[in-house]
Amino acid sequence: MQKLEQQFPQTLSLGVKQVNPEFNLVEMPVFALGYNWSASNDDSGKYAAGKIKKWVEKAKQRANEIGAQCPGAVVLTHSMGGLVARSAAMMHGAASDIFAVLHTVMPTDGAAAAYKRFHFGFEHPEFSIFSPVDGAFERAGYVVLGRQGQLVTAILGHMPGGQELLPNKRYKDNDGKAQWLKVLNPERNWAVKWMTDDKPFVELPKSDPYSEIYRREDRMYRAANPEWLFPEGMENLPSDKSGFDYFKKINLFAELFHDKVAAAGDFHEVTYLCYSDDRRLKTYDRIDWESEKLLGSWGRNVNEKDVSADRTDDYRREDVIFGSEEDKEISGGLTGTDFKIAPADGAGDMTVPASAGRFVSGVPASRRMGHKNGYMHEPALKAGIVETWVKDTMVAVLGKCTLY
Repeated sequence: MQKLEQQFPQTLSLGVKQVNPEFNLVEMPVFALGYNWSASNDDSGKYAAGKIKKWVEKAKQRANEIGAQCPGAVVLTHSMGGLVARSAAMMHGAASDIFAVLHTVMPTDGAAAAYKRFHFGFEHPEFSIFSPVDGAFERAGYVVLGRQGQLVTAILGHMPGGQELLPNKRYKDNDGKAQWLKVLNPERNWAVKWMTDDKPFVELPKSDPYSEIYRREDRMYRAANPEWLFPEGMENLPSDKSGFDYFKKINLFAELFHDKVAAAGDFHEVTYLCYSDDRRLKTYDRIDWESEKLLGSWGRNVNEKDVSADRTDDYRREDVIFGSEEDKEISGGLTGTDFKIAPADGAGDMTVPASAGRFVSGVPASRRMGHKNGYMHEPALKAGIVETWVKDTMVAVLGKCTLY
């Protein structure tokens, strides 16, 4: 923000003057817009729209006083902030006050990591001298934000905003496949892999992850374990309501938000996207549940009955601070089926996959920038290449301003 307010105006003025000599960038006030990330982005967007309209009105008054121009707000977003800005522009009437929107690392249609975290918490940041990034921030976040599925579920299970980060009906993995969640069947007998069948025996979602995955209380691949939603106990709940009923209500809000913003047009007409497309930063672009029987199948293949919620709910090892993601699994006991989520293997920023960052329809390819030598999700706006992209994009945008 300091660079935008103190350094970029001078740099931008020179750049814009070369492109558009008639445009006079005298001042560029910068405003920060905070919001309640736990609330629905519908509500946050309404709040943001009111702020944007108020600030643009003041900026235009100031421009008239000093003989300058104010074409409207240039909105710069990070992550979920992109959903807030889209809500403000497309659902709550702020589009006419916005000149352009610049989104960085936005989970446009959700991120598979959000689903994975409901089950096993935030990803354990592996330490390596060969790592392309400094993982100190990620290691702190792993502990603070929830290294266990129980901790994440007890929070996000009640938050519309958090659930709006789950993959929605239009989500596709980095290969463009809509079926981003699968339950695979590679059985093992002791340490010897005696039968291989890597074809999925449960393929979801086909069209609607809300009804096919998240709200399937009878399946282990549901988004929320009911026992984790109210760690303080269920005694105070109405007798006709279960903990999962509350989750389903919040999840419906998340579904409706994405439906409404898509119906409203999705994006402001002048929208730019910037995202990490780095294969070294392993990111969940899909979820593969892998099934495994400790003692083999004993003549019976794993089938859909094995994914029923009542057959197992023993989550093991998710309190490991130092270890591998592969240590986390749902245990089926000595003869039951174990399930674990395969490690992340997609390109992205370790949270948002490249597919969600670029969103292949609705924004022209010329306005989408994917960085192969990328950056982690949280500190993205600190990355030099992102700062350069912001500056160059603003020059291009402001260079198209006309006198009025």
